Amino acid sequence: MPSTPDILWYIGANDGEVPWDPRHRFEPSFAALREQARTLDRLGFHGALTTAREAISLVADTERLRFVVPEYPGVKPPVLLAEEAQVFDQYSGGRLIYNQVNGADPVLARYGSFHSKAERYAVSEEYWKLVRRLYLDETDGYEGTYFGYGPRYKPAIAGPRQPGGVPVWGTGASPEGIAHAAQVLDAYLMFMSPESAMDALFTKVRKASADAGREMRFGVLASVVVRETEDAAWERFEWQLSQTSPESVLATADRNLTSFGFPPLTDLMSEDRQVQARIDALRAGRLPTRAELEYAPNMAAGLTTWTGAEPPFDVAGKGTGNYLVGSADQVADRILRMSENLGIDIWILSGWPLIDEAKYVADLLFPRLGVTATPDV
Repeated sequence: MPSTPDILWYIGANDGEVPWDPRHRFEPSFAALREQARTLDRLGFHGALTTAREAISLVADTERLRFVVPEYPGVKPPVLLAEEAQVFDQYSGGRLIYNQVNGADPVLARYGSFHSKAERYAVSEEYWKLVRRLYLDETDGYEGTYFGYGPRYKPAIAGPRQPGGVPVWGTGASPEGIAHAAQVLDAYLMFMSPESAMDALFTKVRKASADAGREMRFGVLASVVVRETEDAAWERFEWQLSQTSPESVLATADRNLTSFGFPPLTDLMSEDRQVQARIDALRAGRLPTRAELEYAPNMAAGLTTWTGAEPPFDVAGKGTGNYLVGSADQVADRILRMSENLGIDIWILSGWPLIDEAKYVADLLFPRLGVTATPDV
């Protein structure tokens, strides 16, 4: 049997029965975020992907949950980020993970970063090596290509230090991105896609990592609808689609496609006939059907809370809205088989409402995946 994977979830203010449609979102509140964190911790999730704005404030509500916090390399000075990490781990007992985000030009410009895409990887490589050294209490000064700082005294915060530094997780599929990942990342992540596509990319990353003399973990991000029966799971998936207005999806489709370098919806074409059917459906002003979305047994393209920033229904082939849908046995079998075949040991799952779907996963999937869940009391 494959080894037990680490199962993570999401903590976020954008939540609801159908949160990608403005009509069905919950009113955001800090109380809701605290309840999400407490629930995930109690249920036995390994960690949660969240944002830097809220993570440190949720530490006191949890005991074991790890927080995967996104950071754009270079936006903060490396000394500052290292000190923030030390503070976080002091109060959390060493539960911080960084999600290294390469970012797009418009986003980075908002934070005052104007490096070219190629140069961003060089900046990131130098940055994360410095953050790691500083977090581990190096006191020497440094003068490099992109960063420099003077000698410093050891931080007053003794706290726990994670061996080797705070883990850095991330992605990057271009040749430059893969080379960067091999030098920087402790875990390589990608959105769930057809198994052959994931295998091809993971193989390239493993080779690059081995050539760099490093070992790396591998993780997959996917949304999930799991129920006791397959029919019940698909009923939920299709109900969420039925509550989604096509206008809410189409309103941002062109912007999201062009921001990732793809043509607008009117010009977008795919060699995959099923993907092209989704494109044609959107052009016609309707949402794709289940037959147009289910690309493998119990695997389908769908919508998520980040549909407002990503192309919908995976029409661009990025895997950003792909779902596992089925009975507990079916979904667990899919996860375990892909974990074994592809060497995956991290699954970052999501479903909405966040608390309700996390409970389904803990109740139905954890026992089948070998995860020891804490009773929901």
